[in-house]
Amino acid sequence: MRFLRSRKVVQQDDSQIITAFRETGDTLYIGILFDRYCHLVFAVSMNYMKNEEDSKDVVLYVFEKLGNDLKKYDIKNFSSWLYSVTKHYCLRLLNKKPYSVHIDEELNYLVTEEDETDHRLTDRLLLFLDEAISELNEEQRTCIRLFYLEEKSYKEIEVITGYAYEKVKSHIQNGKRNMKIYLLKKNGKKR
Repeated sequence: MRFLRSRKVVQQDDSQIITAFRETGDTLYIGILFDRYCHLVFAVSMNYMKNEEDSKDVVLYVFEKLGNDLKKYDIKNFSSWLYSVTKHYCLRLLNKKPYSVHIDEELNYLVTEEDETDHRLTDRLLLFLDEAISELNEEQRTCIRLFYLEEKSYKEIEVITGYAYEKVKSHIQNGKRNMKIYLLKKNGKKR
């Protein structure tokens, strides 16, 4: 897919552009970020959506809401943050669809994100996703659902649940680990 990209080179780094946008509200700065990152957002989207039209829609959605997000959140590393927003939005879209082969990759990413080994999950594990989530304790289940399915940040989860920030982080990490263990057992593999 080809997006029209500006040939104009802007010398400011991302944080300077974000600061200028916050100060002026000028959407020109969103356009600069779009020029820099639209191809990367599209690539991440294609990885999850496996469909060019859906991926184009994801790109448009991410950049449409970017203005509000830049005003709302204190973003330290824009490219990492943008990747995370794109990934979570794709996962949320895929979660709304009936189970499909695309979920295999999102689940693989979910349960092996911090694991250096490459566990290829089979399609039959998809049948156990809801079961794996239901096997978590209440705190882990709540945090996993809010973080991955409702796209809430750690801070938002902290406010919603009343759990301390470190507890939210711990519940998500332990929940992912427990889901991985559960799903690998269902697939007949040892951890």
